[in-house]
Amino acid sequence: MKKLLMIAAVFLLAITAACSQDSEGTEDKKSEETNTEETGTENETSEEELKVALLNFQSEVVDVLQAHQGPFNEFQASKETYLDEEAEEKPTTEELEALKKAAEEEGPKAAEAIRSISIPSELSKYEEEMKTALEDAAASYEKRAESLTIEASEDAQAEADELFASFEEKMGKAFEDLGLTAPSFSAELS
Repeated sequence: MKKLLMIAAVFLLAITAACSQDSEGTEDKKSEETNTEETGTENETSEEELKVALLNFQSEVVDVLQAHQGPFNEFQASKETYLDEEAEEKPTTEELEALKKAAEEEGPKAAEAIRSISIPSELSKYEEEMKTALEDAAASYEKRAESLTIEASEDAQAEADELFASFEEKMGKAFEDLGLTAPSFSAELS
């Protein structure tokens, strides 16, 4: 009987020890899962913060572009009216020349303002691409101002348009990388 009790005690002890280790393993797994979930939440939060920083930066860039786009839009609209043979009220050549001069003067100002935009530290991962994108936008405004003509010409603004398209493409990469739709800056300027 003593042997039977001893075997039962050893068996009970073994079961208790096994349950104890299993319980600790479960707690370790739960602890690891909790840590993983917290880390995942932190990563999600930082990605969300990155998205917010990118969208805020986009707004800043759009504000700068819009602040300098007016003279170009005014000249282009007046030029189209001037060249439209069916338009009833056309601007005079002098008026169109004045609008052209205002746009030409705005080009370097726009380029300087674009080059002075600082990229937020949160977007350091995309800084080089964004710097070259902003340089393309600045060069686009300089080229646009240099190539303004009153005459009808399809090629006059082609290089400026290509530079601006390059700017949009390079800026769009950060948005696409974060699962966002790449913005159309040109649509914001019409």
